[in-house]
Formats: sequence, C-alpha cells, structure tokens
Amino acid sequence: MPYDTIVLITGAKTGIGKGLLATYAQRPNTLAIAAIRDGPDSSPAQTLTSLSVGEGSKVLVAKYDAGSPTAAEELANDLRDKYEITHLDVVIANAGILKAYGPARTVKFEDLQEHLLINTIAPILLYQQTAPLLEHSKQETPRFFIISSTLGSNALMDNYPLQLIAYGMSKAAVNFAAGRIHREEERIAIIPVQPGWVQTAMGEKAAAFAGMEAKDVPTTLEESVSGLMKVFDGATKEGQSGRFWDQEGKEVPW
Repeated sequence: MPYDTIVLITGAKTGIGKGLLATYAQRPNTLAIAAIRDGPDSSPAQTLTSLSVGEGSKVLVAKYDAGSPTAAEELANDLRDKYEITHLDVVIANAGILKAYGPARTVKFEDLQEHLLINTIAPILLYQQTAPLLEHSKQETPRFFIISSTLGSNALMDNYPLQLIAYGMSKAAVNFAAGRIHREEERIAIIPVQPGWVQTAMGEKAAAFAGMEAKDVPTTLEESVSGLMKVFDGATKEGQSGRFWDQEGKEVPW
C-alpha cells in the first residue's frame, strides 16, 4: 500500500528529532525515515524501528552524518537505490550542534568551521539532494523545514545575551539560505523554525552555560514537538515559506 506521507528527519536519534519521528510514525500510512550518523545496523536504529507506529506506517533508518560533505548525496542515493523511494513529502533538517561557548574574542577557527559546516552548509546540501524527490511529491506543497534558533536572529540579539557566536552565526546564515531558496523554488516551501528552548541535552548544556538549572529550561520536549507539528502541518508556500517561525506559530524577526 502506498504511503500518504513520506517524511525524512535528520538527527532523529534523540531529542527533538526523535520526538518528531515518533509523532509522524504514529500517524496512519506514513513512512518516517530517520537519518542518523549511526546508520541502519546500529543499536540506536533498532530502538527507532521499535517505536510504536500507526496503521500502515513504518520507521526506516538510513545513514547520514551532517559533518560529511558527501553525506546528503549518499543519503539520497540510498533512498532511491537501496530503499526504492521515488519521492518525499516532508524533509526536516534537524541535525545540528551547539558545542562552542564563550565570547567572540576567544572563539576558535575550528569551532566556527564545524558549526557552519553542520548547522548551515549541511542543510543546504540536504536541500540540493532532496529537492528532486520533493518535486515528485503528490501533495500540494512539498515542505523542507530547518530547525533553527532565535539565537540566530539579529533583531532579537539583545534578548539573548548568551555568548554563542559560532552557533548564532550558523543559524543566522541558514535562515538567510532558507529565504534565498524560497525565492528560487516555485513549489517547495522552505521554512526555518525555532523549536523553543527545549529540555534536551543541548538545551540543558546551554542552560548550564547561562548559569541556569536544567529544570529552568522553559519548553518541554512534548510542548516543542506538539507545536512544531502544528506549524509543519499548516505550512504553505504562500503563507509560511521564506519566513522564520517559532513552535507557537508566531513569526520571528530576522
């Protein structure tokens, strides 16, 4: 039986990515593809393929390492050749890092490079490789989402005084890329989305850097995923594409 929706999520092993994967998988007639660094033969893959699924639905695990310049091409080739997937309806570029903390005076070249590679360049390469599959979607609006952050908003910089230049730059750059790609695509919606400051390993590390306790991180994983799903389901080319949104469906200034 053909699937009503085929969704690809990178960085789906833990946190927001896993939460989105599990939510999509519980819907009927949905193929939820988890693209993870560990690959399909790993113990994390076994955990993901054991998730509860809806009627006619399935979780599939594919290999994808956002830090590799060839990963997106290899993933797209596997989807077509190994898994015989001819189209995608939704792609969520969720894989990302937040590893460098501190002021601009001391940030290392290697940290700037790694954040830009994984948080900015990798989503662009993923778009390039998945766009032909999204073009074959039978849905009215094939959608490409990027999990971004308000820490990449120049307009909101005074609201978030954390010294995270590598991370913030990488998210600002990927937001620009989304806006540029939106203007070049006639049908595919390209949308960066802020998931909230979420109670995940990444969110809790940022809290520790800010002198907060993990319990003070404001958004639960369940709240984030639920809000993101509403944004994803309601997104259109005319309404949301090329603009920056948060998990509550509010537009975020650049």
